[in-house]
Amino acid sequence: MKLMRIVVFVLCLSILVLFIASIPAFFKEVKDHCALQGCEAYYIPPPAPGWLETNGISPVQFAVGYELIYILFGLSYMIAGAIIFYKKSNEMLGLLGSLMLFILGCTFTPITFAVSGYHPIIQFSIRILEATGFSAFIFFFFLFPTGRFVPKWTLILAILLSVIRAPGFIAPDTVFDLQNISEILFFAWFFIWTASLVAIQWYRYKKEMGPLERQQTKWVVYGLSLALSGLIGLTVVFIIWEPKLNNDPFLMYALEIGIHLSMIIIAITLIMAILRRRLWDIDPLVNRTLLYGILTFCVVGAYVASVWYIGRLLNLQHHLFVSLVATGIVAVMFAPVKEKVQRWINRLMYGEKDNPYSVLTKLGKKLEEPLPPEEVLLVVVRTIREALRLPYGYLAFQQDGEVWMTIKDGKPQPECEEHFIVHQGEVLGSLFLAPRAIGEPFTPSDRSFIETLIRQAGAVVKGVKVSLELKVLAADLQESRERLVLAREEERRRLRSNLHDDLAPRLASLALTAAAAEELLVTDKQATKAILTELRSTIRSTVAEIRSMVHELRPPALDELGIVGAIKERMNDVSSPIQRVQKWGGLPDLQFHLNVPAELPALPAAVEVAAYRIVTEAIVNVVRHSGASICSVSLMIDEPAGMLNLEVLDNGTGFGSKTRQDKVGGIGLQSMRERAEELGGSCKIEKGSQGGTRLIALLPVNTQTEEKP
Repeated sequence: MKLMRIVVFVLCLSILVLFIASIPAFFKEVKDHCALQGCEAYYIPPPAPGWLETNGISPVQFAVGYELIYILFGLSYMIAGAIIFYKKSNEMLGLLGSLMLFILGCTFTPITFAVSGYHPIIQFSIRILEATGFSAFIFFFFLFPTGRFVPKWTLILAILLSVIRAPGFIAPDTVFDLQNISEILFFAWFFIWTASLVAIQWYRYKKEMGPLERQQTKWVVYGLSLALSGLIGLTVVFIIWEPKLNNDPFLMYALEIGIHLSMIIIAITLIMAILRRRLWDIDPLVNRTLLYGILTFCVVGAYVASVWYIGRLLNLQHHLFVSLVATGIVAVMFAPVKEKVQRWINRLMYGEKDNPYSVLTKLGKKLEEPLPPEEVLLVVVRTIREALRLPYGYLAFQQDGEVWMTIKDGKPQPECEEHFIVHQGEVLGSLFLAPRAIGEPFTPSDRSFIETLIRQAGAVVKGVKVSLELKVLAADLQESRERLVLAREEERRRLRSNLHDDLAPRLASLALTAAAAEELLVTDKQATKAILTELRSTIRSTVAEIRSMVHELRPPALDELGIVGAIKERMNDVSSPIQRVQKWGGLPDLQFHLNVPAELPALPAAVEVAAYRIVTEAIVNVVRHSGASICSVSLMIDEPAGMLNLEVLDNGTGFGSKTRQDKVGGIGLQSMRERAEELGGSCKIEKGSQGGTRLIALLPVNTQTEEKP
């Protein structure tokens, strides 16, 4: 790299010396010849005979005027190249940019042509410089801004483009000059060159560049666009009005100034792009440039068309009246045209963020049609995304603090910005929007527009949420009904099986046994006694089985002791040392505490059964799994809400900090939740505030009971 820096430094210094040495020769040539006759090699048309004397301009002034333009242009490029060399000579791209700017500053103007005729070696050297400058220009923009050929095949394309055109600079008007061989081939090459340059920059901008590199590319493309627009536009002006411009050296001089000033923009934007660490946001500048460029075109076009039409209509030429009328037409048109052009440019660059009312109107019209809830959310996301011309957006819909569903629209992007959707203090979800380009944050006006739309869309999202909740509730209700029907039929089948397959045959057997005893009562008293003994034993076992079936339908302790007494009995049962040894292999001692109000109102039978089953299942789980030493059971009536609150709290090992009711496994725990939900209540298990496990069940009750007489 050090050797390369030295080579580039020597080349740039040689170019500067050549440029400075050409200045006196160019001045002498223009003063002595071009001011009086044509100098095609210098692109300077001579003034008409006697024009200099008529306007009081000497050949020296004429030569100085043109030389100042070329010197300022050349020095501007070379100063830019020197700055880049000083700041970025440790990078290949910086060295290439410095060399390119020095060569363009020296060869773009006709100054060096003044010394090219001194010696063939000088002429050949200048042609080599032109070819090198062109190749450096191609390679620089194929490498910019990363310094790498991406994709890799662009290296081959850059070499081909240079090899095809560079020989024409070294040997013009020969078979090596593509422009001399065929104009069609030359234009085809020119189209491929410019199209590939644009396509490669576009590909890198979309796929490869980071935020800083994107801003660098914007600055360079902006400078190139302005420079080429100025060059092409002024060239078209020259072609259209060539006779008039050739007859007026003042206009020709102004045209020359305009061309070189527009090309200086390339050097300025290159310095901005390569050197600045924190580039200014160029979007507002592009916005204003487009606005006033289009306005200028419209104003000039309207003025010229008005002058031509009114002059033809009234058969007047160069009349003050025509100019005044045309000026009035332009003045009247300026304000509405400016407003319409500004609105069009804003929509092109930023979407419709300047007109949220229009966006909300469109959203309202779309939502007038009957749509399913998911489609409504998609319409909201798509409307906001398209209004800002964003590539991607998705809505994460929340339910109970959890993401319920996501609605996506557009092509997924690697980064998105989150915006919360809040309605009446409730967070309904989050809207994630991808910026227009990677690494480019939303502007304050973008954020204000998004907040406005989200506030208005909050009511729509709330309505969708209510609708979806109703659908889920209806689905849950239907599922609960199905479970109840299945459970009822299963219970009926079990009872039928017990009655038909076991109890009924046993009763029939009892009847036959009684009949046999009756026949043997007179003839064989001993046999009768044995039969009756067996009959008594069978009747007792049958009664016990019937009692067991009845107990399964409703625990008898509830009728005998009430809900509180039944729970106490179950606590005593599971905490007795004998049962703990027999059933669970001898667990540590466990103390139970029961907290109930002084007076517990009468509860519906279904609520009593559900409460008893839930509590007994919970305390059995505490005994078997928690390793706790204390278990507290609480029953409270919430009269305003009409709910029975059950709580079972232990100081055992617990389920973990994030255990939730919908993730708890086990048949017993699942049955507790189902018993509560069957009655329209709820049951959840969570970690206790001081460790252990906490079960909370809410069961709806009717506390308005009639007093007994």
